Amino acid sequence: AVSLTNDRSDAPVVNVNLPAGSSAKVEVPVGNVTAGTVAVLVNEDGTEEVIKTSVPTESGLVLTVEDGATIKIVDNSKTFEDVPEAYWGADEIDFATSRELFTGTSETAFSPEDDMTRAMVVTVLARYEGVDTSTGDTWYDAGTQWAVENGVSDGSNLDQSITREQLVTMLYRYAGEPAVSGGMSGFSDSAAVSDYAADAMAWAVENGIITGMGDGTLNPQGTATRAQVAAILARFVENMA
Repeated sequence: AVSLTNDRSDAPVVNVNLPAGSSAKVEVPVGNVTAGTVAVLVNEDGTEEVIKTSVPTESGLVLTVEDGATIKIVDNSKTFEDVPEAYWGADEIDFATSRELFTGTSETAFSPEDDMTRAMVVTVLARYEGVDTSTGDTWYDAGTQWAVENGVSDGSNLDQSITREQLVTMLYRYAGEPAVSGGMSGFSDSAAVSDYAADAMAWAVENGIITGMGDGTLNPQGTATRAQVAAILARFVENMA
């Protein structure tokens, strides 16, 4: 198994050899893997980028790579003073921030209980897709443009807090609106889900992306906190891997 370090310059390097021109899902065995363990792609020009779709397992890291790829395995965990180890969403926040989908609200804070805005969510999904979100007149321009062009969001009400059903609807559209076979009858407030979000919520429940609030409710119109979005996003990435 690969040993883990947070020093990229000293991180173990893995060269992927597959049939020429092909790609495949592989598992790299890693010792003491954590939610913050990521694969980093080393490009031919020496630049590096975190592979946002790399997912930890009990014994390593699963990712889809192309033949000839050079990757490093790195502990890219971030530390936030307002996210203690015992916090319910600590691992999910570690997952999302180590993959550079989220950043903290400062160098030392994550603000897990703050609401997420629609602008924040389209930006996070655009980053996951590999879009350079640093362009544009505002910090959310690039993410919004990508989301509208790809049918993920209509680009409206970007400064509003996102609800849980709005969030899963964006994820469902991003996933290609797959067929839904399950239902939401296990939750006491399933009838409160808006019609537009019904398939998306059923899909999210079916795939374990939404697990409810712990009291048997979905709370579809409740606003989604930064910690909740990190948790839902982590499950989404794991489901898509």
